[in-house]
Amino acid sequence: MRCYEFSDAISLESLHLVERPDPKPGPSDIVIRMRAAALNFRDIAMLRGKYHIGVSPPLIPLSDGAGEVVQVGDSVKRFRIGDLVCPNYLPDWHSGPIQAERVRRRLGGPTDGVLTEFMCLSEEEAVRAPAHLDATEAAALPVAAATTYRALYRMGALRPGETLLVQGAGAVSTTAVQLATAGGARCISVSRNDRHASSLKKLGAEIVLTNGDSPDWPGAVREATGGNGADVAMNVAGGQTVTATVSATKLGGLVHLIGFVSGPIAEVDLFEAIRQGTTFQTATAGSREDLEAFIHVSELNKFRPAIAKVLELKDLGAAIDAVDKGGQLGKVLLKLNF
Repeated sequence: MRCYEFSDAISLESLHLVERPDPKPGPSDIVIRMRAAALNFRDIAMLRGKYHIGVSPPLIPLSDGAGEVVQVGDSVKRFRIGDLVCPNYLPDWHSGPIQAERVRRRLGGPTDGVLTEFMCLSEEEAVRAPAHLDATEAAALPVAAATTYRALYRMGALRPGETLLVQGAGAVSTTAVQLATAGGARCISVSRNDRHASSLKKLGAEIVLTNGDSPDWPGAVREATGGNGADVAMNVAGGQTVTATVSATKLGGLVHLIGFVSGPIAEVDLFEAIRQGTTFQTATAGSREDLEAFIHVSELNKFRPAIAKVLELKDLGAAIDAVDKGGQLGKVLLKLNF
């Protein structure tokens, strides 16, 4: 089979198209012909040497993907040949609380990822894709969908009528808008400009604030919520943005710390957090159960993930550049035509 791997170092110069042996399934395994893959900011962080988990070559990159089952082992019960499936980013986390042994393996680093012609997995390490999506759309789901569902409905309990604040227009933020709106919550999105305002409103955001670079935006959130602030906030930027998020939430509010696009070291005004009585939660993606729960809601509501662009495999470099630059609405995807 053909795949891309970091052969000698985790760098673009060392990313090569190589041949590996075709996988052979064991009794409980499935073989997937990968059809599409999506990029995440974690892929860029690894290239920069600034990811929170050590990774080393040889390594097949990328965490999110989808494809059809082409072989099944004799004992497989969950899938049939022809099913469209997504590998789970954390293959060993099937359900239940986070535990060390459940999150050691992570697709795309430190474990081989999805930028490959074929993948061989245990049937327990994949989920059936939503019936209304094609492979390219389904590839956008695993990390963002599991992370968002776990944050909002397992670690927290966002209720109908509550207000959710989201940052930007990336995959987690757009997924959160769709999911929370379907659950009866009110969504406020804050962005640095009005580039994606209309698209965010179509996804379900009631209010889109486009002054995210201004120190005044937390006040605008409070004004929009009758002076109270948001019940729940999802901070995907980290860095110096956390205190402003705290200021935009209500007394006793909940802030989910999801990402680190503005920097891995979060600066927090502890006096402000203490005055607000803020609860912080950090998210480490989610389990297969979380992803399956999202897929169930997705099928009921016919969610389609926000997609910035779909590129051919030969344009892998351009896809990496696009994610590195940022500012897209949703995911950058690759068609895997090896």
